[in-house]
Amino acid sequence: MAMMRSADRARRGWRVIGAALGAAAVGMVGVLVAPTGAQAASDRVAVVDQRYGVRIFSAGASRWTAGSAQWSWKRPAGSGWKNLSDVKFRKQGSRNVVLVAASGGRAGIVDYATRKVRYQVTPGGNPHAIELLPNGAVVVASSDPGKLTLYGKGRTSPAATKAFAKAHAVYWDSAIKRLWAAGGTRLCSYKVSGTATAPKLTNAACRTVTGNVHDLSPVYGTSANLWMSNTSHVYRYDINRNRFQRAPGSIDTNKIKSIGNHSGGLVFTTKVAGANSDGTYGNGNVWLYRLNGSYVGNRYLSGAAIYKARPVVWSYR
Repeated sequence: MAMMRSADRARRGWRVIGAALGAAAVGMVGVLVAPTGAQAASDRVAVVDQRYGVRIFSAGASRWTAGSAQWSWKRPAGSGWKNLSDVKFRKQGSRNVVLVAASGGRAGIVDYATRKVRYQVTPGGNPHAIELLPNGAVVVASSDPGKLTLYGKGRTSPAATKAFAKAHAVYWDSAIKRLWAAGGTRLCSYKVSGTATAPKLTNAACRTVTGNVHDLSPVYGTSANLWMSNTSHVYRYDINRNRFQRAPGSIDTNKIKSIGNHSGGLVFTTKVAGANSDGTYGNGNVWLYRLNGSYVGNRYLSGAAIYKARPVVWSYR
């Protein structure tokens, strides 16, 4: 009986998510919509290079070199910043900021203009992803053994910690005002309650997914789709219909550590087979596709250990 009640609660939770999108969104899932000003006219790709830090390149450039980077940030020295694992781009007040997490145990916020670390925390447990919530609070997903750590706005001590086995991804969905988290065999969304300085995750709606999730990100240019990758495949998730479909064509492959796209349609992925001899993960490649799954080519950064690649978009969706 307890299991049945739990399943009923999960189903009700997913219905709430669909309803929250509103009637205007129904039928629009998967349809390209006009990009916002924050999204338009950008073909820039940020790479997480575990041997260096974060670099931004033009996807249109045929050749990437360290010297051709349009922006770069070198990770601080110390074991806490070893093996960077995530990057995202957000607005914090009037500032553009870069969110970074590292498997060594740290996560933080970098000022884009000055390249200085404005804020850092040490959640430990192999941080794999970070998100800045609209109220200024921060959440970090750590994979080993798995947890979500919430920090109040400007605070460096945890406000709350929630167990989440093999947590690898977090993403704030501004359309439904819920936080997505994924890892292992679970995809969940949460309401963020409490206050900016004492946030809490409540009203969980979870479903079981195919195991060992690696990445979760918005499909930019659509109203309510997410990318999700696991050890074996890449999927597009339709939030309204609560339905997964394998990504089209060559996009769907194994060992994808990150997937993202520009609103104009260019999709890019990173693929990691295992550890390098120096303990880093990744290689110099970023793979490019069209949304229909056809292969465009790759960009290569010599000497790099690229773990993830993200679009440079200063908004949640």
